[in-house]
Amino acid sequence: MSYSDFLRSREGRITASPIGKIVRTAGGVSAMAIAGQLTLVATIPILARLYSPADFGVFTIYLSTVNILGAVAALRFEPSLYGVKETEQTYVTVKLIVLAILTTGVLAFAAGQMLLSFAPAQLRHLFWLVPIGMSGAALVETMNCWALRAGLLRDFALGRLILPATMALLQLVFGLAHLGGEAMVHAHVLSQFIFLVFLGFRILSWDDVRGIYRAPWRSALDKAAREYKFPLFDIPATLGSYAINNLPAILVGSLFGAAFAGYLGVATRLVTGPIVLIATPLSNVFVAEANRSSDRAHMLGVARGLLLLVTGLTALPILALGLAAPYLVVPLLGEAWLPTAQIMTALAFMGAMQALSTPLSEVPALLRRQEVRLVVDAARMVLVFGPLLAGAKAGWEAIDVIYLMAIGGMVGFAIKTAASLYLLKRDTEPAQATSSGPYSIARKQHDEAPVE
Repeated sequence: MSYSDFLRSREGRITASPIGKIVRTAGGVSAMAIAGQLTLVATIPILARLYSPADFGVFTIYLSTVNILGAVAALRFEPSLYGVKETEQTYVTVKLIVLAILTTGVLAFAAGQMLLSFAPAQLRHLFWLVPIGMSGAALVETMNCWALRAGLLRDFALGRLILPATMALLQLVFGLAHLGGEAMVHAHVLSQFIFLVFLGFRILSWDDVRGIYRAPWRSALDKAAREYKFPLFDIPATLGSYAINNLPAILVGSLFGAAFAGYLGVATRLVTGPIVLIATPLSNVFVAEANRSSDRAHMLGVARGLLLLVTGLTALPILALGLAAPYLVVPLLGEAWLPTAQIMTALAFMGAMQALSTPLSEVPALLRRQEVRLVVDAARMVLVFGPLLAGAKAGWEAIDVIYLMAIGGMVGFAIKTAASLYLLKRDTEPAQATSSGPYSIARKQHDEAPVE
């Protein structure tokens, strides 16, 4: 097993951070994320009356496509920013990311034009927005990684507020103006632009911009060769992970109609709200802790504290929300949205386990063990899409198929959590030994072959 430089211990074993410190660190990020997500959730009852289930279905299919493609638009070089210490290398990495985004954006546009005739009629006029949306998603992720790497948690937190809040408010304004269902997509693209402008002015200086522009192309290509594991292992793993979260809506829409994709999209937004509010900020805290302290025992202690927090603050509330959904959805959204309540109950079990896995989701990338993530996400894809496709082929009702898919997803997220804990625990158990160099590094066991 290889170790990234920033994870090498420069001191002895460090006492794990107390939960109270984690709560304080996550508090600022969570507060902004909560405000943004509350805006998003609060507008759903109004949006459900301004847009039809089919409108929501078209938006959900578009957003799912953009999320999947945007996750790999930068060829997964964004997380490599976490391990960069020198300013010059940071500029080289960002230049590599921008080059990757431009290349994949052009390829996506060309592929979209070739496949346009196969797309559903109600989606064809939106196809040209997919490359823009996926490129925007990749740039958003790059800005987030930059902010986390630099320890700018306050600016990162503001971004967590800006992106969902602007999208929700723009969708509300466009709906009141009766601009049509496609305005939901336009609101998403505009919210990305607002986020990038706002956070760019907050965290980037003109020296940074000049440094990125002047970074040698040769250095960017050398960086790509050194970080080959990110595109080699992270792209298929990330595609699998994002497919699990986004592809079901596309499949459900194709199998059972756009309205059912809308039901599933709204249910997913409501169930995963607590994950975005609390579990995801805790994941950001874990990344920040890993950058500040390289000792694995410290990281394992932080991980255990985060799991305790996320259980009480996220997993259990999601289960309660799923059980209460039949009594909440109709008064809030109306009779036409009754299937959403049934879907929320089904997704609650998978959502609770997803919440537990979220704080530790970056462990494979931090430890440069992307091959483990690839294996885990491949297993999760089988567990999610196998039951979904099997149930649809057997002619089951849509609700029954979604229940079956949710059970598989719950097992998959449990495997993901266990794998992340195993990676952390495995390297804290061997005795620490001091090397002849300036760093104190844990000795590899004989059965651990270097992977870099």
